[in-house]
Amino acid sequence: MKLKKIVALATSAVMAVSLLASCGSSSTQGHIEQDGKTIYTYYLNMYTQDSKGYAEGQDTNFAQLIREKFNVQLEYDRIPRGDWETKTNLSYAVGNEADVTTGGKEPQYKKWASEDYLAPIPQEAYTGDDCILKDWKALWSEEDFKDVLALAKSSDGELYYLPTLRQEKAQMCWDYRKDVFDQLGITEFPKTIDELYDVCAKLKAAYPDKIIISCNGMGATSPGSALTGFFQAYWIPELVLSQHSYVDPVTDEYVPYALTTDNAREMFKTIKKFNDAGFIDKEILSMDKDSFSTKLANGNCFITYNYVYNIDDFNKKTKGTNAAATSDWTWTANMVTAFPEKGTIYKRDPLYSNWGPAFSEGIEEDMDRYNALLKMFNWFATEEGQLYNTFGVKEDDPDEIKAGVAPGNFSYSMVDGEPKYNPGWYDESNPATDQDKDKRLTTEYGSMGSQFAKEQHMFDNIRGRQVEALYQAFQAQPNYYYFDQIPMRYDEDEEQRFADLETALNFKRDEYIQRFFTGDVDPNSDADWNRYIADMNAVGLQEFIDLQKTVYERTKKAIEEEEAEMAAAEGKDSAEEAPVEAAEEAPAEAPAAE
Repeated sequence: MKLKKIVALATSAVMAVSLLASCGSSSTQGHIEQDGKTIYTYYLNMYTQDSKGYAEGQDTNFAQLIREKFNVQLEYDRIPRGDWETKTNLSYAVGNEADVTTGGKEPQYKKWASEDYLAPIPQEAYTGDDCILKDWKALWSEEDFKDVLALAKSSDGELYYLPTLRQEKAQMCWDYRKDVFDQLGITEFPKTIDELYDVCAKLKAAYPDKIIISCNGMGATSPGSALTGFFQAYWIPELVLSQHSYVDPVTDEYVPYALTTDNAREMFKTIKKFNDAGFIDKEILSMDKDSFSTKLANGNCFITYNYVYNIDDFNKKTKGTNAAATSDWTWTANMVTAFPEKGTIYKRDPLYSNWGPAFSEGIEEDMDRYNALLKMFNWFATEEGQLYNTFGVKEDDPDEIKAGVAPGNFSYSMVDGEPKYNPGWYDESNPATDQDKDKRLTTEYGSMGSQFAKEQHMFDNIRGRQVEALYQAFQAQPNYYYFDQIPMRYDEDEEQRFADLETALNFKRDEYIQRFFTGDVDPNSDADWNRYIADMNAVGLQEFIDLQKTVYERTKKAIEEEEAEMAAAEGKDSAEEAPVEAAEEAPAEAPAAE
């Protein structure tokens, strides 16, 4: 039986304190009685970042708001981001864990769930039209929400945290110097690998001392990641270095390990060809952002696979202090393909970000207390909650929202129908504001800063307009496809074996990527390619493939069963609601019947 942490909450003299403690993980069951109401109390573990400050105590605007709206009171353990995982792991190990945490990511949560540290989210909380988490659920379409559940649930079919909406649908594309293309009479960005080679050859002939293709530092963390535009040209996922497997969107074929396939070999051959011709930056596998900035300042890159919203920054760095300099970096919706007869791959961003709140085992022993917390988090997903968590409080907000805000300290106003921060407040979409000097919601209002979605105006002002334009441009292209995420649910033993095999395979794979790139090993040589495959097999490739196939097929079957169960539950809810609606309508119809 684990030790329990009883949270002693500081309350005013008018509050009667009643802390109920019992054995079993996270069953502190804390509450206070205030003005005839039960206020449920929770110990919340959250990481802090970017040297943010937080207003503490129970008299902050945020604390008063959630106490009034949801009967919820939070006590915090703020942990610096670098220490969060270690300290949280330790707290679970000794039974000193928080009721709720917002700092983890899906792999951590699934691991803790398998160790019985977390409580599942009750299915009824996200099933039906009027469930507690209806606004959180409504962040996605009905079909997308099914996919989110399929991906985020653990191997036992339970959901152990609340994922966050990924608002970007597409962010990455080929960026290029249109001014240089125009100068050489190149009218558009190429669409095929052969066309890309011809364009690079023309650029190199005109600028023999320049680098043609470079990257914005993506090679620094994982060798090969800077080549993701080439991955996709050969129908390999952009994130293959971490995801390994995929389902072909045209043939529906499952490929358990992508970088040993025939497509991968052809890709490595192409990269060697481009590299031998001097088109690719020799430092691309180890590039950091500072080095790339220097290359931009020297006009030493004409093409890069990158984020659509970096264009302005690229132009600024290329021009430097020379106001007369010409630079017209632009993005293109032309992804490059090696298989024009089959189609073209682009990167569709995931449906969700794999972090959000998780709740410790034992909290479900008092469902009233658990539900109060779920209602609070659901509010974060509403338009009102998103607006508050993004912009704070304006002067004409309802009293419950602006309680405790001093006159003159309201954070935003509506300008032409759009929320705008008031002067003196930090606005992440406005470079003229200063995050170190200007006021922030966390320091002024005690805001927790946890969001399931950024308020739409703010998201649009940061990058939403650019990424939506890119996504719509991809959608308008004929025969453009993307890889869906694949649900893969490993049991505890499989998870450990997967991790061990992945480590060994990644080390050997990255070694060969480097060698293919430098020419030490030639992918055109059957002997060299067979040696690569043999070396991968020696560190567990075939076992990894067999494991992936087993887990993929089992997960597919489990998800089909879960979706059928949920559909039945949704149907039952609708059937139970129908008689109530009929009964309410009956009196109005009675006079006509007479």
